[in-house]
Amino acid sequence: MKINYLITFDSEESDATLDELEYGGSVSGYFELVCNEECSYGCIPYLPIPADLQGLDLLSTWFEQISEAAMIISKTSDFVIINDIDSFNSWIEIQKCGEQVFISHIISEKKAGQGALLLKPLSDYINGPWVKQPVEVKVFLNEIIGKTRAFMDELLAHNKNFLNVSWVEKIMHNINNIEI
Repeated sequence: MKINYLITFDSEESDATLDELEYGGSVSGYFELVCNEECSYGCIPYLPIPADLQGLDLLSTWFEQISEAAMIISKTSDFVIINDIDSFNSWIEIQKCGEQVFISHIISEKKAGQGALLLKPLSDYINGPWVKQPVEVKVFLNEIIGKTRAFMDELLAHNKNFLNVSWVEKIMHNINNIEI
């Protein structure tokens, strides 16, 4: 399993104050979860990206959700579903069994009343293009920790004020509480 991402900063973010970063929204870019060569979710465009092309994914939300899912899988539950807020019907299902997690792309139009993460299966869904891709739990958790820390380092290199933004603090809390 591998996570790829690409941040598309806008020119104002490097000089933004803490308040501007806190209330200005989230960081955009591209996100890709790769289980194997045939099974991936999201995409990273070819480089160089044209200057006027902004990323389509809310990277801050993806890293918040995937780090929280990893923390939950490592501590309290063997099942988590991540709701892709950038899509109207896509979900990533993560199910732990022994020393492996099985990752699936599922599709469900039942979003009303659903949160970003669910700890039980959806009642009405169909399998997406790939299901039950096996990944060792340690590989899964280490990849999330490593890529999340790299994402945080890139944010801080761009603007140190990101360190005190509430969603950054939540992501750091999540990865610091993953048990391997």
